Formats: sequence, C-alpha cells, structure tokens
Amino acid sequence: MTGATAPLRLQGALRPSERGFLLEMDDGHIWRLSGAEDFAPLEHREVIVEARKASSSLLEVFWIGPA
Repeated sequence: MTGATAPLRLQGALRPSERGFLLEMDDGHIWRLSGAEDFAPLEHREVIVEARKASSSLLEVFWIGPA
C-alpha cells in the first residue's frame, strides 16, 4: 500500500486576485490555486478542479475545466 491520496475534485467560481487565482466554493471556502496551466480563459466562470491539497488554503492543480 502506498501513502498516495486520491486528488480532490472540487467545483466553484474561478476568480483572479492580485497574487493569482482563487476557487470560491458555494460553502464559502476559498482556495488559492497553483499550477502551470493558464487559468485566465476560465476567469469568472464555474469550473471543476482536480488538485492535491498542499496546505489548508492551497491547491496544486492537476486539471481545470468548465463545469
């Protein structure tokens, strides 16, 4: 057995901020996003994010697309 965990799959609104992009969830939680992908084409839209939780507020994004 390995210590790897399955990626999270979350849905919310993608918002730009001064320091990068944020995922705003319906429950009020806000995640900071990091990754090599260009998030700008999805700004201000509902998205689905597959990511690894890097900290209590940071997600390392594997994939992002429209919801």
